[in-house]
Amino acid sequence: MKNKLLLTTAIAGSLLASGVAMAETKITGSMDISYAGRSSDANAGRASSDGFGSETQLNISNSGELNNGMTYAAGFSMESDTTTDAFENAYIDINLASGTTLSFGSDHFPALDGTITPLVSIAIDTASGGSTGAGSETISGLAYFNGSRIDAVEYQGVGVIQKLGDIGSARVYYADTVGNTGSTTGNDGIPAEGGNSAIHYAFSGNLGVEGLNVLAGREKSDGATSAVQDRKATNYGIAYNFGQFAIGGSKVKNELSTGVEVKSSEAGVTFAATDNLTLGVAYVSTDISSQTRDEDITMATVGYNLGAISTSVTYSQVENTAGGTTDDDFFNVRIGTKF
Repeated sequence: MKNKLLLTTAIAGSLLASGVAMAETKITGSMDISYAGRSSDANAGRASSDGFGSETQLNISNSGELNNGMTYAAGFSMESDTTTDAFENAYIDINLASGTTLSFGSDHFPALDGTITPLVSIAIDTASGGSTGAGSETISGLAYFNGSRIDAVEYQGVGVIQKLGDIGSARVYYADTVGNTGSTTGNDGIPAEGGNSAIHYAFSGNLGVEGLNVLAGREKSDGATSAVQDRKATNYGIAYNFGQFAIGGSKVKNELSTGVEVKSSEAGVTFAATDNLTLGVAYVSTDISSQTRDEDITMATVGYNLGAISTSVTYSQVENTAGGTTDDDFFNVRIGTKF
């Protein structure tokens, strides 16, 4: 059950002055607590560790009608990952005519840092010790990342989403300065010169077929900063849901500024055994152009829904981590809720 605290206001001074008769503000949130561990054959098997972790998020959103008849949505989120607090998901969306949405903000626009491969509860890289992700080119910990390492939409910018009838939607997003999340430059702050820009464009939808899910997208980062310039990323996949089963796969390619290419092919199957119990298996193989070995990940997950609380247990095995000779085993036990 997802409970929402609705704060419906009709304050004459601020709302009527702007021509809005009524707006609805929602406060929602989520919390996940996990216990995870890693066992490795590195250092004669002495590289094992385990411990608790948590993530909480508070979302504040507002929506309503503008005085020109258009509708809008706006909001932001506060996230805490055990010891780190972050401001994210800041946006103002304006819904124009003919299914067009104009979006301003950061970390809100539909991203490519995730595939559509069917999974239960947890992403493959999260379950397999991936500590780097969007914006990072480090592949020493885990080569696989389930999407674009540029993640253009994480940064302050503007985007357009256009609905294409019943087949899906197309979108494009532009971030002027990679690294500018909008939280450190102030209201009218000017980012430092020489920053890299990034562009994102993608299509997602079911192509008019019930149960089908298709994603195809690309991102590119350019600029004067040599450490992160001329990067490219592609993410495309297909999935199909039929009854209790869902099956699909994705291909992700990241071309790093160092000249290294990281290409991943993944597949996943989920089975809803009952209304509350779901089983899932996934496999991904990653080719790193600078290494002679492929990194292979096999993952199995059992998820159980208790209504207001969801639980899952995941086991993941990584062979040739980051293209090296080390093998790692991971487990993750997670409990979460939304409110």
